[in-house]
Amino acid sequence: MTLFFATFKSLINEVKLGLDLQGGFEILYEVQDPYEEQEILNEDLLKQTASLIHDRINLLGISEPTVTIEDESRIRVQIPGVKDQEEMRTFISIGGNITVRDTEDSLVLSSTDFDSIDIEPSSREEYPIVTMDLSDSVDIEKITQKYENDNLAFWLDFEQGDSYKVEAAKENSKIFFDGKVSGNWSDKSIALAGEFTKVEAELVAKTISTGDLPAPLEEVYSRSVSGQLGKVALTKTIISGIIGMVLISSYMMWRYRWLGLLTVLCLISYLYLTIAIFVFLEGVLTLTGLAAFILGLGIAVDATIIKFERLKEQIEPEKSFEQSVMEASNKSFKTIGDSQLTTLIAAAGLFLFGVGMVKGFATMLFISIISGFLTCYALLRLLLYMVGETRVVEWWQSKKKEY
Repeated sequence: MTLFFATFKSLINEVKLGLDLQGGFEILYEVQDPYEEQEILNEDLLKQTASLIHDRINLLGISEPTVTIEDESRIRVQIPGVKDQEEMRTFISIGGNITVRDTEDSLVLSSTDFDSIDIEPSSREEYPIVTMDLSDSVDIEKITQKYENDNLAFWLDFEQGDSYKVEAAKENSKIFFDGKVSGNWSDKSIALAGEFTKVEAELVAKTISTGDLPAPLEEVYSRSVSGQLGKVALTKTIISGIIGMVLISSYMMWRYRWLGLLTVLCLISYLYLTIAIFVFLEGVLTLTGLAAFILGLGIAVDATIIKFERLKEQIEPEKSFEQSVMEASNKSFKTIGDSQLTTLIAAAGLFLFGVGMVKGFATMLFISIISGFLTCYALLRLLLYMVGETRVVEWWQSKKKEY
């Protein structure tokens, strides 16, 4: 109990909340075959794409994004606390080649030529200067001499036949931004100045720093969840859980007297162990996960009731209490084990074949069953043996008929 009260608060703070509890944004992407040659995408390609998406989100300073691979070609992205969903959607799905070209559409730089891109303030506060640090293989002096005071444009997925003059006039253009070469600031960098915003410049800078996506993405669906709605749902769920724990504990102590007190200790241990395992596995808690947790609590209580009823049957004057506990445990094991094993099989099936919140439910249910068995069967048996050494048992055996 000392361990529980000393560490429970810090343990709770380690729990990661899902979108439905803290609000945020979720997108499901279909990953396209970049070569249009395979019906089933390569697993490594999916992992590379998911990893790069995760890196891009981290660059925006968003903590704990969840990027998971589903089926054979889909990636689910869950991002807590998103304010600008359109910027996030654009930033994640920016695909292939980013190139820098002149106004005649001739290639000047490719994404592999950049070491880094920095955003510097300028005399015009709303329009920053983009400083490009280039690799040693680039002749910076030649570029600055040839294109000084000329426009250079950042293109996304330039194709043969594309034209700067045509794209620059479009609303949804392949050109991120363009600006004039304002000279070289050092022997490794050149600068662009133009009427692009800081957000546009940072978008390109962060995209180039993470590299190109190995495969194009097609958005299947997206949804957003209000942070306030999730907070209300979490509060109500926690209050409901506390009320349920109190009612269960009160009933068990009324029905089984001091055995009910052992049930309370086991339920507290169940609560702590379940959360500890969930945090260790880096799970993300959702409303469905909370539902599975409460379901597991009910199953754990059911196990204690079965064991207590078997124990009542085994209490005889000629038997020691330890012997009665052993026989009751052996006779209740098959019933408890069979019911929990079938639930574990169901949870495993949901995890293997489910997606999204269904997997979250299955994960928490699986953890709840394991921790419920360890606390409300194994730990309870140990506590009964310990109590058997006290005079409480003599009193209980004398009062058995009252039950």
